[in-house]
This record gives sequence, C-alpha cells and structure tokens, in this order.
Amino acid sequence: MRSRWMVHLTVAFGLAIRIAALSLVGGRFLYHENPAYDLMGMQLLAGTKFDLYWPPGVPYYLAFFHWIFGPGMLVARASILLVYVGFSYALYALVQRFTSRWAANLTVLVFAVYPPYVRWAFNPSTEYPTALCLVAIALLTVVAARQRSWWAAAALGLVLGALALVRANSVALIFVVPAWLWFRTRKVGLASAVLLVAALPVSAWLLKAHTVTGRFVMINDSNAQNFFQANNPYTPLYNTCVDGPVDWAVSPEFTKLEHEIGCKPAAERQPIYRRIALEHISSRPDLFLLRSFNRFRAFFCFPIHRGEPLSHTGKAPAIVGLALTAVDVAFYWPIMVLAILWWFTNPSPAIQADATAVLGVLFFYAVPFFLVCSQSRYNFPVVPLLSVFAVAFVDSVRERSWGEVMKPLRRSARRRRALYATLAFFFYIQVEWMWIAVQAAHDGRLA
Repeated sequence: MRSRWMVHLTVAFGLAIRIAALSLVGGRFLYHENPAYDLMGMQLLAGTKFDLYWPPGVPYYLAFFHWIFGPGMLVARASILLVYVGFSYALYALVQRFTSRWAANLTVLVFAVYPPYVRWAFNPSTEYPTALCLVAIALLTVVAARQRSWWAAAALGLVLGALALVRANSVALIFVVPAWLWFRTRKVGLASAVLLVAALPVSAWLLKAHTVTGRFVMINDSNAQNFFQANNPYTPLYNTCVDGPVDWAVSPEFTKLEHEIGCKPAAERQPIYRRIALEHISSRPDLFLLRSFNRFRAFFCFPIHRGEPLSHTGKAPAIVGLALTAVDVAFYWPIMVLAILWWFTNPSPAIQADATAVLGVLFFYAVPFFLVCSQSRYNFPVVPLLSVFAVAFVDSVRERSWGEVMKPLRRSARRRRALYATLAFFFYIQVEWMWIAVQAAHDGRLA
C-alpha cells in the first residue's frame, strides 16, 4: 500500500469495474434516471432557447463530448468515467497531503469498490462532478494556504466557479473559501484572486442565461421551486424532499397551488415561489426550524438502493435492493464512526488548520440542503471528505498503539460524554430512517 504505483493500479481496477457495469446498461435509460442534463447539453450544442431549470455545469461537460463523439446516452455515460478518474487522483492527493501515502492508497481502494460510487460513475448527473469539485476545492484550499501559491489560488477559483455551475446551492463557497484563505494567510491579494477567478465562469453563464431567456436567472430556475416545495404549509415535517426515495403524500391543496403557479410564465413563477416560502417561514419559524433539523438528520442517513442497473424496470426484487443497501451501510457506517473518533481523539495541532478547511468546505456545501430539501443520497459528494478523517484515524492507530491514540478520551470525561452523545445521535437517525423506509415499503410507497 506504500507503493507509488498502487494508486494507478487501483484507479485502473476501479475503472474496469465501472466499464463492466456500464456494459450492462449501454445507452438505455434507467428507470429512475433523469436524462434532462444530457438533453440540455444537446440544446446548448444546437444553440436553441430553452427553459433554464437545470444548472449548466454538467450539460456543458456533456455537450463537449457530444460535440466530439456525437449524440447518444452511451457517450454521456462514458464521459463520466473520466470524472471518476479525476476524483480518485484528487482524493489521493488530498489524503496523502493530510496523512500518508498508505492512507491515500487505502482511500482510493475503498471508493473503487464502494457500490454507490460504482453505480453513479456512469450516470450523467451531478453526483460525481460535485464530488470531484469538493475534493479538489479542499485540496487546493490547503495547498494555497500552506504554500501561498498563486497557481493554486487560480485553480481553486476555477473549481469554485465550476462547482457553482454544477450545483447552484454551492455558490456560497465562492465567498466563504476566499474569506477563510484571507483569515489563514492574511494575503488579501491571494484571497481576491480566488474570488475574481471564480466569478469569471459564473458571470459568463449569467450573461448567457440572460441571452437565452431575456431575463436575469441566478444560474438556474429550480432553486426557488425547491425552496417553495420544502417550505410551505403542506410540506411534511420530516421527509421534505418531493423526489426522495420515500415519497411523501402530496395533498390536493398543494397540487392545486403548484399547478396554479406552474401555469404562469417562468419570470413570474420564481418571485411567487420565494414569496410563499418566506411568508410561511416567517409565520411559522418553529416549523422551519423543525424541518431544518429533520433535513440535517435525513442528509446523514444511509441511501436506499433500488437495484439499478441490475433491473431494467427499476423494481428489482426486494432482496436485491436490501442486499445492496446492506453493503453500502457496511462502507458508510465505518467511515462515519471513524471520522467522528478522529475528531474526538484530539488531532495534532499541525493538521488542525487543514482539517478545519476540509470540514468547512463540507459544512458550507451541505448547509443549503438543511434549509431547502434533503435526502440521504445527497451526502454522496461529502462522504469522500469525511473519509479523509476516517483513514487518518486508521493511520494513527496503525502508527501508534490503540491506548496512545485513545489517551485524550481517557483523560477527559467531558470529551467521552460528547463522543458517546454524537455516536448515539448518529445511530439514532440511522435506525429511525431504517424504520421509515420499512414502513414505506410495507405501505407500497417505496418503489
């Protein structure tokens, strides 16, 4: 695991697994898949006017490959395999800088065989591009802060701008990361460079969006609708995401209201969505806080699998979905528990600043999901960042004795109680989610 060549062999192994899985799917659509990103990519190529419901990052990426290789879902799927390769090497570089080459190789191996990270590696959607951008942002933030590197700052700005165009809810990072970089280095020019470079792709798209629609669009139009769906009088208190793995029962009143708004022109719909959501939040802040707390819990639950691509219909036998979910849990729970243990065993002051940067990227990316809509599969891009802490804990146990690693916990009763409370809360939301999923399956609401 210490070999310099190990990472290349592991990435090649992971790529082979994904190509084999892709061969089962080819160019056909999967039952629960959304082909809208690929369609938007083709529309961008054609230069037509269209509704900017989706963010443009992934469509532009897909359009580039369609421009070279022609149309077809197989082209779109195969292009995401390159994102997996970039993600793996970025994760390797981040973990190696954070701890050791042994830990970096282990991390890449884990995500080479982690089931959801196999399945989504040939899905033309935002999951893998977002994961790649977050890992790259964490890495470049650490490099720019340590080395005061202008090249790292410029690359960091580009990736921040790209992430905002892949998922518009991450736009806050464009301001938070330069602010943290200034706080860490006291270099105003370095932080300003990150901000200005990040603004370039975003500004270019805003101009393009105005050309397409004739109005100002804040990257894409779905954000206000998501805000409305997750914060209105008819939104459930826990399962606040309309398109989640466990569907919530839509009331007739909500259906009528959404239909009335949907009949209006796009330019009028967005202010209405925001107004209704803000009025509801201001009238019932208690429900907003409760829903936000529940969204936080849902974000850190394990994802539910439907058996794709093993089933053409998306309705694989229950035992298949259960088995895949169990395998995912076998990866997800250890990563989360080990990451929590690392933070409570008093990390070295030498790496606390870097750890804070990684955790900050994770937190400010995730916060919008706590305020708008959340479901378990949305944690896909942040689990790799959490794995940095998990493998750092494993590496510390490998290099030192268990007793020495756990010494800070033995010395502090307050720290031990905080650790037990955190672990108890984490497993509480897992068990609760398990119960909700079982009940939904029993009631026939889980496809």
